Amino acid sequence: MPRTREVRAFPLTDLEIRAADDEAARLRFRGRAIVYDALSEDMGGWRERIVPGAATRTLAASPDVRFLINHDPNLLLARTAAGTATLAEDDAGVLVEADMADVSYARDLAVSLERGDITQMSFGFWVTADGWQGNTHEVFGIDLDGGDVSVVTYPAFSQTSAELRSAAARQIGEPPVPEPAAVTRALQEVRAGKVLSASNRQLVQDARDALDALLETADARSLPEPGYPVERARHRLRELELLAQM
Repeated sequence: MPRTREVRAFPLTDLEIRAADDEAARLRFRGRAIVYDALSEDMGGWRERIVPGAATRTLAASPDVRFLINHDPNLLLARTAAGTATLAEDDAGVLVEADMADVSYARDLAVSLERGDITQMSFGFWVTADGWQGNTHEVFGIDLDGGDVSVVTYPAFSQTSAELRSAAARQIGEPPVPEPAAVTRALQEVRAGKVLSASNRQLVQDARDALDALLETADARSLPEPGYPVERARHRLRELELLAQM
């Protein structure tokens, strides 16, 4: 089963911006990329907590992690594999320190950070061990190799995979069910040759998850001969799965 990349955001703490030395133009950054033992915002009836020590194993393996702005690979500031960024774990989470590249966008970022215009960080990772405690998704292990840590402008939402959203929906018993008319409009856009917007892509994924949950229920009832509505739902699910991959 392919791994699914997750993205999470936290308030930026332990922030420090300073010149790397008295003569160099390079800037040194320090901030907390991952916060342990803190509940996330409401993610649709459930929250998430990253358990202390979740990054211990991956950090011991010296992961290759990029330091970016807004998860944009074109705005590369530093990289652990190059020795220009380091990640260190403590009881509160994971700190990143970096000698930022001597580029214009690094200098612009330093101004925005010092002014307080940018106040949060985010990180891209893969879940390696997790579980549920009530409506709280607990992450016990993460993989950062090939991921990134980023300073972000709009971290108000956390990006979660369709698989995790489905698991959360089953956990709380309330799968997201989009309005049929909205899903129809999204499908019409695709059929007209338009590219799915981020919101419509999410809509399609939620519809797919809701149909999947519906079909799981139908299968659990062991109907001897699925009727036309069930077969139609299966066809619709396959269509939505293809659209969600576009």
